[in-house]
Amino acid sequence: MKRIIPILIILGLTLSTAQAQRLKESDDDLDKKVLAINLTGPQMAILEMKRELNLSEEQLMQVELLHEERYQRMAEAEMNLEDPLKLQRTYREIQIQLDKVMAGILTEKQLKQFLELEGRQHVNLLTGNEEEE
Repeated sequence: MKRIIPILIILGLTLSTAQAQRLKESDDDLDKKVLAINLTGPQMAILEMKRELNLSEEQLMQVELLHEERYQRMAEAEMNLEDPLKLQRTYREIQIQLDKVMAGILTEKQLKQFLELEGRQHVNLLTGNEEEE
């Protein structure tokens, strides 16, 4: 009886492993499509915002320019600042400036959706009472 249990366990593992190896991955086509797309950070953000926020053409142009400037400023800060605390503060300043401009571009509903996309749905932008560090 003691020998039967290990044999059954080994047999079960062998059968499940063999079955798993026969399965064909079904998302190969999706992987190929994703890998074929060559987008930068700002471009990905713009695509998501356009789709999720239903931006008008005028809003889209303004947001594209704003995001290009944001990513450029973040890259410059990353190259010039070695202190992680200063870099974090600079990122926060860039984000606050972006939020203020976005509040002027987007409708109230779009702004709320934008903050949810960014994972910052509890940020109060329109009061002007941002915390200074």
